[in-house]
Formats: sequence, structure tokens, C-alpha cells
Amino acid sequence: MLNMERESPLQGDILESILSHVPTIDLLPASHVSKSWRRSALSSIHRRQHRPWLLIHLLSRRRRRRGLFTAYDPYSHSWHTLPHVIPSPPITFHLLPLALPFQPLAATWSLLPPPLLHRHDALIGLVGSRLILAGGVCDLGDRTCAVESLSLDSSSFEWENCEPMPESLLESAAATWLAVAASNGRLYVMERGAADACRLAWFDLAAGRWSPVRPVRLGSEISRISAIGMGPATIDGKDRLVVVGLTDCGQLEIWEVEPENLEIREIGSLPAEAVARIAGEGEERSPAVGFSNVGGFGFLYNLEGRGEVFACEFGDGKLSWEAIGWPPAVEEDPTAMVVFRCAEPTLEDLKSVYGQRERLRKSE
Repeated sequence: MLNMERESPLQGDILESILSHVPTIDLLPASHVSKSWRRSALSSIHRRQHRPWLLIHLLSRRRRRRGLFTAYDPYSHSWHTLPHVIPSPPITFHLLPLALPFQPLAATWSLLPPPLLHRHDALIGLVGSRLILAGGVCDLGDRTCAVESLSLDSSSFEWENCEPMPESLLESAAATWLAVAASNGRLYVMERGAADACRLAWFDLAAGRWSPVRPVRLGSEISRISAIGMGPATIDGKDRLVVVGLTDCGQLEIWEVEPENLEIREIGSLPAEAVARIAGEGEERSPAVGFSNVGGFGFLYNLEGRGEVFACEFGDGKLSWEAIGWPPAVEEDPTAMVVFRCAEPTLEDLKSVYGQRERLRKSE
């Protein structure tokens, strides 16, 4: 093995260059070739970890507990598809529990206890290690401002009531009408209505209270807000929001908003042609655009699961973007409900996925 390493031309910069074109998951078997290959493969994986992957979960309506999820690797521009399993709730659960993937590339979702209040179309966000459930619509069609939280670190694993959302948000207190983003300390909500009159509020986890509801004015040419996300923090560690909105002329505008002082900075825009591709072929109305990101890299997509997905990177006052298509797996079940996430997989996550792929290959 030592002689092979010494005589092989695939060393140093040449090997690094070759491995830079290999899909991230496929770097794992390359790490077993030799010690030098292992160093180069692991080095390549670690360099790639500052860009998140887009994770698309397809929840089958025909097989309610099984489905697929597909992950987009922005470095190799490749899609990876694996099955996932949502466990069935025990018969002791009289209400529908929540199921969530705790790791970015988890094949099996974890089942959580049902919340105290039965509702749908609620806002949900992970603030630190605490899951926050806010608003929603109850059985009789009434909207609620109720807020509950669940500590994922606690052994008790019980939901707790929190201060409800401000009453002035009652008419829009549901995921259909409020965009949501979460940082380590806050859950932010912003109305999806007209951008010249939308409102912003946040729940502070440490204080256990909601902020006052404040108007955010992004310009009269913006027809509506589509989504929000957490941008890179300020120099002093304060939160910054990324706000995505559609203009009257069909463009997609992206801004940075500092919640405390409501300072607004335009990041950039996507032309109407790109928005039409997100909407999908034959779709005439403006799409319901979703946005998922980690720091200064994220993805724009149609929340209804059609059209193309766009990757975007922003920072230093610049915005770059490219179309990345749509995962082929979606065509396998066009009736499936589509759920989007964005996360940075670790080396252990990649090892888990590679192991799953190998087990599936051997079972075929």
C-alpha cells in the first residue's frame, strides 16, 4: 500500500482536484482507498460543509407512513433520493402526534407527543433546542393565538403553554397567512400580505414574551411578502431577517431586515423570467414562493411542489443565483405533499446515508 501511494500520480493537488468533482456522499468510499486518499476525501468533505443542502420530503397521501426524501448537494449539483419512514403512533394517542426528522438526512422520523391543543395550519419553529408551536386553526374553523413549546432536551417530553400571540395577529394567526423563521433565541412571524402594510413580531424564548407588533414597509411596488428566513447575524451577534417578496411586475425581491431597528437593505432580485420558471409550465398566476436557507446560502421554490428550484447566495451586497431543476423523484408520486427544509449535513450524517444506500443495494 505504501509503495502504491508513493508511485501513484493521484496525490496532492491532482487528487484534490479530482475529488472536488465527486458527489459528497460518494467521497466516503474513496476515503478507504489509502491514508492519503482518506486525508484528501475528508478534507474535501469538511471544506464543503459551509453550504447547506436542500432537503425535500415527499409525504405520500396513498401510503401515509412511508414516502421519499431527496437531498440536493450544491457542490456536486446532484440529487440523492432515499426512503423515509414516519412511525405509526401508539393506540394510546387520541390526538395526532407530530413527527419530525431530528437529523438532516434521517431516514426515520421521530414521533413527538401530541400538543395540548388540537389544530392545523400552525406555525412551527425550532428555537434553540425548544420546539415552538403557534397559532393555527381549531376544529370549528376558529383561529387561535395559543402558543406551546416542547423541550427536546428534557426527559419529561411534555408540551408547555406559553404567552399567546398578540391579539392583533388573530386574523392572520396561521401558516397560510404568516411567514415564520427561527433563530437560537427567537421565533419571528411576518404577515404575507401587501408589503407596504405587513407586520412583524417575535417570541423571545428567554423572556417568554412576545414583542410589540410593528409595521415593516418595503416599498409600494411590492405586491406581497412570500417568505422569511434567518440571514447571517450582525457583527455584534444580533439577528437579521431575509425577506422575500413579489413585485407588481413579477420580479422576486430579497431584502435584509434588522428586527430591532427595522433597518432595511435590498440584497437583490430575480427577474420575472426566473419567477415564471419557479411557478412552473402553464401556470399563469404568481407562485407561492418558499425560501429555506442557512446563513448566506439558500433555495427558492414553489411551495406547491411544481416548477424549478433556484439556489441563491448573498453577501457583501451581492446576490448570485442559478436554477437547479427539480428532483426526478417527485414524478414517482405527483399527489404527494411536499415539505422543504435546508440543513448542513455532518460527516456522521453522510456516513449514515451511505450505509442506508449500501443496505438498500444489497437487498435489491
